[in-house]
Amino acid sequence: MKYKILTSIAAILSFINASFFILAPVFSLSLLGRDTNLTGIMNTRISGACALGLAIITWLARDTKYPEVRRLVSYGLLATFCILVVIDLNGLLTGAVNNLGWLMFCADLFLALGFILSIFTDGGWHK
Repeated sequence: MKYKILTSIAAILSFINASFFILAPVFSLSLLGRDTNLTGIMNTRISGACALGLAIITWLARDTKYPEVRRLVSYGLLATFCILVVIDLNGLLTGAVNNLGWLMFCADLFLALGFILSIFTDGGWHK
């Protein structure tokens, strides 16, 4: 998969996630079958802020022509999405999220696999 396409998809999905978590945290958690208190709302918004930063960095890095930069960005995003896959799976197996969590799991897994491919192909190892 081409680096620019992969980073664009990651940036757009991260931006959508961030927007919901920042602007509508209660609604976002209700989609996953959860309700929360003020602390949970704050933590959801903090997660949204992190997702927004990730979206902006990823969007801005999508056009870079330097293989070293693409590779380093791919490593960072690979680590992020691998951790998210583990967290998503844990949430699904423990019942912390409903079946909508499978959509998040599949999206994060797809992006993690994409960045693995990016690292060894278009992301920086080969021109």
